[in-house]
Amino acid sequence: MSDKTVKLIPSDLLDFDPENPRFPRAINEGPIDKLIERMAREERIVELMESIGQQGYFPGEPLVAVRNGERYIVAEGNRRLAAIKLLNGQLPIPPRLKSLQEAKDQAKEHPDNIPCLVFDEHAEVLHYLGYRHITGVKAWKPLAKARYLHRLRQQPMYSQLSQDDLLVALAREIGSKPYYVGQMLTSLAVLEFAGERGYFGIQRIDPDRLDFSLLSTALSYENVIKFVGLGSRRDIDAPDLLEKEAADLFSWLYAQRDDGTTVVPESRALDKLARVVASPEALAELRESHDLEGADRLTAGPAEALEKALVDANKVLGDVFKLLGKHLHPTASHQSAADDVADIARSIRNLIRDRREDGR
Repeated sequence: MSDKTVKLIPSDLLDFDPENPRFPRAINEGPIDKLIERMAREERIVELMESIGQQGYFPGEPLVAVRNGERYIVAEGNRRLAAIKLLNGQLPIPPRLKSLQEAKDQAKEHPDNIPCLVFDEHAEVLHYLGYRHITGVKAWKPLAKARYLHRLRQQPMYSQLSQDDLLVALAREIGSKPYYVGQMLTSLAVLEFAGERGYFGIQRIDPDRLDFSLLSTALSYENVIKFVGLGSRRDIDAPDLLEKEAADLFSWLYAQRDDGTTVVPESRALDKLARVVASPEALAELRESHDLEGADRLTAGPAEALEKALVDANKVLGDVFKLLGKHLHPTASHQSAADDVADIARSIRNLIRDRREDGR
């Protein structure tokens, strides 16, 4: 990379990056007020406006921009650019964001000429961003890394490469392994597939707040890969994704139940999910009950699941019996619960006995 100098550029010639890896496509390509609201809600833009408005712009932190005709696209520093444009009146402040208006009204400084590190080509600035945010100290979160890799693969220098060579080249670019690059791009393709379908109607799902690593880890399991219609963890264009199965996966990973939990509570439970989706009986149970533990019992077969459930029930009842030996004073509520347990136990015993007799 050639040496770059910092230039002062009028803020009205600076534009936001329409492919900012830190934001989803709907935000980058949507109305500017939505972008401002997102920054105000999650990017602490009010604090930036207050700081810049009182002290001016710190020249030691230049924006990173790329030439775009007579204008410039800011590839690094969109949050700072938003604060500057809001202070200068170059962006409208949404009426409901009164805190932004207060920060503007109280500002003493309204910097116009902004220090920028300018690149001539998008490819060159992408290399810089990769160095800074993937191999450098200011690491992006996994989803931003995946978006960056997707943007990088669109560059002409990679367009003629086979998929294997592409993954090797991208891995070399970020100092990683081809399998990791493939898995990240594949997971992003699945996420965008879901986004195009409104995340299958799952409530309160935000692509930037969900645990992208949970999805990418799930797609490292061969059974899950096959379940959703992927050819492999390197199926980066994902042309044959199955909508129903992808909807199931997103529901199990991200849909919150009434108690705030999800079917898959953490990444350590993904091995159970991988077993379940490979078993027709277990899969049917999971779809009906949304109980991963219960469905996983069926992966070894119904007879083995029944055996394990009975063993577990026997252990729990043994623990109850031990508690009664610790000088506790049972209440009427305990008596009622014990009666319910006895009724269920008798029903289980009678049903097993009757079915064994019918099978003779």
